[in-house]
Amino acid sequence: MEKIDLLVRFANEGTYYNTISINPKKIKNPMVFTDEVFFTIDDVRVAIKKEDWNKIKQWVEIGNES
Repeated sequence: MEKIDLLVRFANEGTYYNTISINPKKIKNPMVFTDEVFFTIDDVRVAIKKEDWNKIKQWVEIGNES
């Protein structure tokens, strides 16, 4: 499974300045809001921009989730 690099913000942070590599199949408990999406990955809660969430969904839909 290929990983995706995403710019995230952690709890209690105001800016997106951490880049992490994630396996989209390990995303748990997504909460989709107007501008951002919160989810848990490897027992860590993070937020990403809504545009990045849409990219993950497209990436999975085209069959990269093998």
